[in-house]
Amino acid sequence: MTSSSLFTDAQRYLRSGSPAGLTVTRFEIVDDVAELTVAFTPQALERVLRSQLETVGTPSDWDRPNACTEAGTPTWAYALELSRVFNEHYFSHLLLERHEAGLEAVLAAHGHEGTPVVAKPDYTPASLLPTLRRLKATGLSRSEDHWSAHAA
Repeated sequence: MTSSSLFTDAQRYLRSGSPAGLTVTRFEIVDDVAELTVAFTPQALERVLRSQLETVGTPSDWDRPNACTEAGTPTWAYALELSRVFNEHYFSHLLLERHEAGLEAVLAAHGHEGTPVVAKPDYTPASLLPTLRRLKATGLSRSEDHWSAHAA
């Protein structure tokens, strides 16, 4: 059961807080538990992925422009690992810990006091690959000693 006002208030609450660039994609009460799915906005996802690539490094096939990015490739494995980090660590733990009390207050304001909130992961390699491909196409590449962004 979800009311549009509950979803809207959860969205408003999350957007007003830190970190910026997050959006609620689902907030439903299922079997007396509030299930929350949060994602990066498209702009924030691009910033996060760019930062990850610059900080941690790129997959081994990154500098090959025509390399396949489907299941089993280094880029796909990279996206799989990032989806695990986002789902299991960032959204399921860090973000929920930071915002659980506020989301519970939103629930209480809608008559669902005491309803626990759980994070429901939503990122998959397939959901991250379009942004990774776009970053690759824009020319984010690694030189011998430093990162550079150049026009494709």
